[in-house]
Amino acid sequence: MRIEEMLERLATVIGPPPEGDVVPVPWELAPDALGFQLPADYRAFADCYGSVSIRDELHVYTPSMAPSLVMGKPSGFEGFLHDTTDPYGYCAMLAEAYAEGDHEECPYPLFPAEGGLLNWGNNYSSDHFFWLMRGPDPDRWPVAAKFDSMQEWDLFEGGFLEFVLAAVTKEYPYHRDVVPSGARQAGRVRAYLRRNDWAHNFQ
Repeated sequence: MRIEEMLERLATVIGPPPEGDVVPVPWELAPDALGFQLPADYRAFADCYGSVSIRDELHVYTPSMAPSLVMGKPSGFEGFLHDTTDPYGYCAMLAEAYAEGDHEECPYPLFPAEGGLLNWGNNYSSDHFFWLMRGPDPDRWPVAAKFDSMQEWDLFEGGFLEFVLAAVTKEYPYHRDVVPSGARQAGRVRAYLRRNDWAHNFQ
């Protein structure tokens, strides 16, 4: 399924992109800022929706120059890397577990290690979602999900948008863990909340 088709299908489930233009991320700057480009389906999602919480549960991060509500968190592309590289955060704990050989807790290295995990989202159940940066083509990076409550990992052999779509359409085996299947909140046309885009913070 093409990216445009996946976005159209996603819109029928969570609602269309927000009214008014989302300020797009200047992705052409990413290779210099990050050292690599991010997957095309994720870039398309970010430019349509920005950073959102789907059903107020699944939080998708996108790069933003808006001031962060998190003390000490940088902005822009550096801010996007922060959740993976913060030496005092959850990912640092995973990196330490991997380095110590506790591969049940974390079976993969963390970025910036080659082939490492790069965090793109989480939810209120403390589950975390990553790309496994396996190989030079970001469009072939699978999604690795760490389900904290079950102490279990799942490797989804598909991209970001395929994963999100499978979760919200209940086609992913762990969809209840990724995003609860409850109804949209009363009075809301969309099943997501805007958080930010490249220029604005809506929280």
